[in-house]
Amino acid sequence: MCGINVIVAPRAARLADVLERMNDRIAHRGPDGDGVAAFDQCLLGHRRLSIVDLEGGAQPMFDASGARCVTFNGELYGFREIVPRLTYPFRTRSDTELLLALYDRYGAEMMPHVPGMFAFAIWDSREQRLFAARDRMGEKPLYYARLPDGGLVMSSEIKAILASGLVTASLDPTSLSHYLLFGYSPRGRTIYREIDSLPPAHALKLSAGALSIFRYWSPPPPREQMDEQAAIEEFKELLDRAVRRQLVADVEVAAFLSGGLDSSSVVRLASRQNPSLRTISYGFEAPYSELGYAAEVAAHCGTRHVEVHDADQDVPALVRRMAEVYDEPFFDSSAVPTWLICRRAAELVKVVLTGDGGDEIVGGYNFWYKPIIAMHERHPRTTAWKSLLFAATRIAQRAGVSRPAWDEFTRLYGLRRRCGTVPAAHWYQQRVFSPRDLRSWGLPNIDLKSANRFPDEPSSMFRMDLEHYMPGDILVKTDRASMAHGLELRAPFLDVDLVEFCLSLPYSLVIKDMTDKYLLRSAMKGDLPASLFKRHKQGFGAPLSEWLSRCAELTAEALFKPSLRLYDVLPNINPDAVRRMSDCHRWSLLMLSLWLEERRG
Repeated sequence: MCGINVIVAPRAARLADVLERMNDRIAHRGPDGDGVAAFDQCLLGHRRLSIVDLEGGAQPMFDASGARCVTFNGELYGFREIVPRLTYPFRTRSDTELLLALYDRYGAEMMPHVPGMFAFAIWDSREQRLFAARDRMGEKPLYYARLPDGGLVMSSEIKAILASGLVTASLDPTSLSHYLLFGYSPRGRTIYREIDSLPPAHALKLSAGALSIFRYWSPPPPREQMDEQAAIEEFKELLDRAVRRQLVADVEVAAFLSGGLDSSSVVRLASRQNPSLRTISYGFEAPYSELGYAAEVAAHCGTRHVEVHDADQDVPALVRRMAEVYDEPFFDSSAVPTWLICRRAAELVKVVLTGDGGDEIVGGYNFWYKPIIAMHERHPRTTAWKSLLFAATRIAQRAGVSRPAWDEFTRLYGLRRRCGTVPAAHWYQQRVFSPRDLRSWGLPNIDLKSANRFPDEPSSMFRMDLEHYMPGDILVKTDRASMAHGLELRAPFLDVDLVEFCLSLPYSLVIKDMTDKYLLRSAMKGDLPASLFKRHKQGFGAPLSEWLSRCAELTAEALFKPSLRLYDVLPNINPDAVRRMSDCHRWSLLMLSLWLEERRG
């Protein structure tokens, strides 16, 4: 787990000090060392967090001929199983060298053979070509910007591209609209016009100034049916294999344990492979702490359990700190507790297994998924008589006459009537502000009709989250929070074999009879305390109302002053209008305003 930097430009050596500056800017990603490789047309930089082959895995790494060189961020799980199949003169025990071996054999067609989480760039001096790629789920970031001379600057974080001085960045109004709508930047873009993000499951080639980007992986289509017991057994086998692969390292691998089903399942399987597994739980704030649940699971699994606490958190300082950690405005309030637990975990270990990805892959978002499944099953289409009934029911409700059955009908049928399809309804539920808000502020529209490239059925929700919400929000959050402290997080639920299997299943095996995570619950029944399966889902977010109250001085300074950049960017709103907004909306604008002020000028 590291940080990478690349500059492709004529007479690249003249930019050696620029690359060093970029390396310094992301030193937090790799505190164990740094390196630079220089070619006539390319510079490769690297910051290292040493996990595998501590002595021999230094980067950038050259092939045996010295003509090709790679800089790599990530972990290629199961790489030791692949190495014997290749006729290549391996000189190290590092997974980094596998990339050079695969490129030597397959060239730019190597991607189907690359496992794990990764972002890497290979300079091929024979072809005068840069080849770069990002992992299938988007666990590892990769940003780039074109240069006027046809070259390119690339990095693991936007802050290094800005530090290069090679790019003059300006706010992208379309990306700003997407942030206000969903809380994060759009797929393939950033908050800046001039800087792009390589999408997950995509690769990039740059040769003679010509840039091409192609997709190398797509999830399989869902099956119409599958035997339930066979699905449960295969799911558990794939999850167990993913955990075993991700325990491989030359340093200690611990596991986060929240006491929820996802992290507890990972801990149960990991503890069987490593009886001395260390588990880490974070005591956030009562009544939001899950320490009691986590302790019960740790005792059941026999782990070396550690509880870490931070008393009397300075919430305003933490909120302000997020504007520095995240290179773009970022809405998700769970970024703060995630940053805190990563800070404390990094004092103990370098690598931690997590339960991330479980909600998206095995159907854990009750508040999103269940209403849409109910809508799909009870109201598969709009009809004239249902629309009349809907109108009559709404009139009655406005007159103060209400019944639980009426409320449920208007909620579910109203979703179908308003949105038309499952994908459109899913995006409708996820929005922060509305398209009407964006139009009133003079911002560009986001074309939500693009959701309809997904089929009108519930499995599309999982695929949409895999392509958008997970890489745009969840994985950005975990990467920045962990790498800010030189900590590697690994997510067994995002193993590609497991993901492909889960996405190929009928949605009725993922959420069955309105039971969330049905497959995971069935697979782990008997392996975890019975009380765990009776718990309601508890997220890792922050109590917005309480935090905004504790941030009264900060909001007065960063949200309610007319001189703030926020009101230059959004001239059609004013502090009085913001004061009248909901907590959710004010939090979104607070995070945007702090980000704007952090980068003033």
